Amino acid sequence: TMMASLRPVILLALALFLNVVDGFRHGGLQRRPRAQLQGARAQQMVIGGEDPMLEVLLDAARKEDVDVLDEKFDEIPHATMILIQNMAAGDVPEARWLVKAMDGVMQERLADGATKLRELLAAGEINRMDGELVKLVRNGGADTAFNIVLTSNIEHARSTGDETMLKLYVHLHTRMQEELEKKASPAVGLLHRLLRTDDAGLRGRILVDFMVPKRTVSMPGGKEIKLDTPSPPKVTPIQFGEAIADAVSALGSVQLGELGSQAGESPISESVEECREVAKIAREVIADHYTEEELVEFQDLLMPVFSVHMDELQASKKTNAS
Repeated sequence: TMMASLRPVILLALALFLNVVDGFRHGGLQRRPRAQLQGARAQQMVIGGEDPMLEVLLDAARKEDVDVLDEKFDEIPHATMILIQNMAAGDVPEARWLVKAMDGVMQERLADGATKLRELLAAGEINRMDGELVKLVRNGGADTAFNIVLTSNIEHARSTGDETMLKLYVHLHTRMQEELEKKASPAVGLLHRLLRTDDAGLRGRILVDFMVPKRTVSMPGGKEIKLDTPSPPKVTPIQFGEAIADAVSALGSVQLGELGSQAGESPISESVEECREVAKIAREVIADHYTEEELVEFQDLLMPVFSVHMDELQASKKTNAS
């Protein structure tokens, strides 16, 4: 099942994934070191004084400086968000100001995203829309807020049975993903491609093509020639593992509580689960084609990343149930 029939949550995952992970590659966000993830949980790290972002935000709150919050908004780690929410629940004045201010910043960005989409649609003809969309992506305008607005419109068109607008919105989303994917590293591009299908068999074949060293080369007419030395894979297991880890950490840094379902699940949680399903298939490919040491290295890289997510998901479910 490809893009046109994907659930809105996965459309949103793709959008957030390429936008936020791009921040990792350009130094805007920092993924936690592996040793830190293995040694501590998110809030324990923060309480232990290892979160300079929290101090920056608390200082901004004391000064009621919304400009600093707006500048740092996309860089705030998920663990910091959780701690701020807990502090606000405990009536810490600075944290209560931050929660209110962050909601305001997000609402302003969503309004800006809606304006961008209206301007895009005003181009009228589909090729003009494509041209304007390419400009938007290149100028950095296809941000998280714009993606949320576009994804919400996809869901609205789907729920109201408006096939014309649904096709248009999905087309725009697909074109946007294609442009964003051009900027991605091979490992990030691979994960993006895998998230665009829920066919486990197809995911496995794509992973084999990208991650397994080639031992033969196909010649015209279908003949294959064996290589004396296997060609290196397009993406190594560790490169792919790091792409997954970055995606999970990046998705976790985005607060979309208002989009959660009644069951307590959020688009972020479901998106992380999709990444986990991809990781399971990748593990099988690595087990079949690589050494046990390389398999263990891949597992050790991802286990703490998903453990943090599962701990936070369980905590969220308990909070919603109480």
